Amino acid sequence: MSTSTVPTNQRIGMFEFIFLIASLMSIVALSIDAVLPALGYMAVEFNVSTSDIQLVLTSLFAGFAIGQLIYGPLSDSIGRLACIYAGMLLFVIGCVVSLLAQSLEILVLGRFLQGLGAAGPRIMVSALARDCFAGRTMARVMSFAATVFMLVPILAPMIGQLVLWVAPWQYIFVMYIVLALLMSIWTYLRLNETLPVADRRPLQFSAIWQAARLVLTHRQAAGYTLVSGLVFGGFLGYLSSSQVLFQEIYGVGDAFPLYFSLLVLPNVVSSLLNARLVIRWGMYRLVQLTNVGVLTTACALYYYASLHDGIPPLNNMLAFLFVMFAGIGLQFGNLNALAMEPLGKVAGMAATIFGAGSTLVSIPIGAWIGMSVTSNILPLSLGMAVTAAVGVVLMHWVRFGWQRPTANGGITS
Repeated sequence: MSTSTVPTNQRIGMFEFIFLIASLMSIVALSIDAVLPALGYMAVEFNVSTSDIQLVLTSLFAGFAIGQLIYGPLSDSIGRLACIYAGMLLFVIGCVVSLLAQSLEILVLGRFLQGLGAAGPRIMVSALARDCFAGRTMARVMSFAATVFMLVPILAPMIGQLVLWVAPWQYIFVMYIVLALLMSIWTYLRLNETLPVADRRPLQFSAIWQAARLVLTHRQAAGYTLVSGLVFGGFLGYLSSSQVLFQEIYGVGDAFPLYFSLLVLPNVVSSLLNARLVIRWGMYRLVQLTNVGVLTTACALYYYASLHDGIPPLNNMLAFLFVMFAGIGLQFGNLNALAMEPLGKVAGMAATIFGAGSTLVSIPIGAWIGMSVTSNILPLSLGMAVTAAVGVVLMHWVRFGWQRPTANGGITS
C-alpha cells in the first residue's frame, strides 16, 4: 500500500493519521517526561529519598507492561477503538488518584493505573499501523509518527517546569486529564475501526494461547522483542537517572528541562532520517549498524569519564550522549516492524507481546542503571555499553542463528 493513502474506509488522510497515532503514542512519554522536573518536589512533600521517588516512574512502566498483555488480545476480539477508549478512561482515573494522593504509596498506585490505562492507546498504535500497512512501508509510517512523537519529550519537561512555576505539582495531572479527553474526542470524530468484524478472533483462552504461542515461539518476533527491551532498558536507565544526572551531579538547577530536551533532538533527526534510509538499506542492517555505533560510543564515554573521576565536562558528556541517542532513534521503529512483519494475522497479540515483553525486559535493566547513577556517570555509560553489546549478539542470532553469514547473503556453518 502506498504511504500516501490510508484505507478507503477511513475519514482521515495520511498526514492526520500520522499525527493521530503519534499523539496516541505520546501519552506514555508525556506521563514520564512532564513529571521529571517535579520529582524533587514530590520527594520533599512525601519525605522520601531520591531513590524512592523513582518509583513514580517505574510503577508507571509496570502498569504499562501489564496493560499491554490485556489490550492486545482484547483488541483482536472487540476491535482497536474500544480498547483506546477503555485505556483513556483508566488513564484518567489514575490521574485523579495521583492528583489526590496524600502519600507516596497512593501516588505510586495512581501512576500504576496511569500506566495500565496508557497501554491501551499506545499498544493500539502498532496494531492500527499493522492493520493498514506491512514491512518497510509500516516502518516508514512509524518513523514519520515517531518523528512527531519525539517532539513530546522535548516539550514535556518544559511544560512540566512551567506548571511548577505557577502551581503545585498536582496540576501536572490536571493537564494529563485534559489532554486525554481531547485525544479521545479526536479519535472518535476522525478514525474508523481498522479491524473488520470478519477478521476478529474469539476472546477465548485457547485462542489467546494459540496466538501467544505463535508469537513466543517465532524466533524473529521473540528475538527482536528482546533486542528492543535491551535498547529501551539502556534508554530507560538514562530517563530514570536524568534528574539526578543533571540537577545533582552537574547542578544545572531549573535549566534541567533544557538539557533534557536537547538530548531528544538526535532522536528526532534520526527518526526522520530513518524514513528515508529504511527503504534503501533495510531494517536489520540499520539496527545492527547503530547497535555497534552505540556500543563503541558508550565504551569511549566510559573510558573518557574514568579519566575525569566519573564526571567529565558537561558539554563533552552531552556530545557522547548525543551520538548514542541518535543511534537509538534509528532502532525503535525498525525493531517494532521487524518483530511484527510475519504476524499480520495476529497483529493485536503480536503488538501485545512485543510491547509488554520489551517493557518487562527494560524495567529491571533501567532500574539497575538508574539507581546506580548517584555520584558519577560511569554506571550509565557501562550499562548502555552492555545492553548494546548483547543486542549485537542477539540480532545476529535472530537473523542467522549460530551460523556465519557469507558475503552474498547466505550462511555457512
